[in-house]
Amino acid sequence: MNKLAIVIPFYNIDFFEETLKSVANQTNKGFTLYIGNDASPNDPSPLIEKYFAQENYKYYNYKTNLGGENLVKHWERILENTTEEWFQILGDDDTIAEDFVAEFYNSLARLNEEQINVLKYPINIVDAKSNFIKKSSFSTDILDRKSFIMSRICHSSLSSLSENIFRTAGFQKFKFRHLPLAWHSDDLLIFEVAENNKILYNNTSYVNVRSSGINISSKSDNLKTKALATSEFYKCIILNYYTLFTSNQKEEILNNLKKHYYNSKQKVNLDILFEVLKDNVSRGLKLTKYLF
Repeated sequence: MNKLAIVIPFYNIDFFEETLKSVANQTNKGFTLYIGNDASPNDPSPLIEKYFAQENYKYYNYKTNLGGENLVKHWERILENTTEEWFQILGDDDTIAEDFVAEFYNSLARLNEEQINVLKYPINIVDAKSNFIKKSSFSTDILDRKSFIMSRICHSSLSSLSENIFRTAGFQKFKFRHLPLAWHSDDLLIFEVAENNKILYNNTSYVNVRSSGINISSKSDNLKTKALATSEFYKCIILNYYTLFTSNQKEEILNNLKKHYYNSKQKVNLDILFEVLKDNVSRGLKLTKYLF
């Protein structure tokens, strides 16, 4: 039985053939392909049938569009159909290297031995014509989750949903956070599912993540909504996990949050302020330290 589900939430057809081709070209076929059509105006069936026999994929043609309202809800309804122990959610414009699945199986023994719930790959950012823009990777095979989330807060790394494989049991425990546009929902999922503080990083393979100007990540007409989602991201980290971080990390979190509030012209969240004050008191710090 396949241990890996590759889940593709489909809506945009522009680069979908390249995505399908990369899945079809896997050297290791030990995966089950799930495709969920989010009531797209484009029918992907001819492309799917071009690369996969009907018995080699599961297709769900949803009549209600959820991604326009809440992208996470669309991801979740496809995941409800999966039965595999692990899953990847692959963007409908992203591609995976030919050895992506093979490297998952090469990593599986270590994932199980060390009870690691997240496998992460390097990403290549490519443009609409698949031209290479830049690469983002980490230099270690074991990445602790606090270092990962700090790299996202400090903008020192790039991350998306596509280059991660999650243990289904770990996902079921935490699920997705429903942030606007699902912005930072992937970061929080990686951080929370990696509850034993370990993310296994596989530098051998890679995922191509597309910056096309038409997907949520690369669009610029949704910056206000992204800013609101970023505030919710900080709120989740501080209200639920603030005590896990070192004093230096806490200072970095708050400094970056201050910049975010200033740049987005948002007011300080009172729940965050209360949590910071409470933490300062518990550490014997002056109440004025790190205030906004």
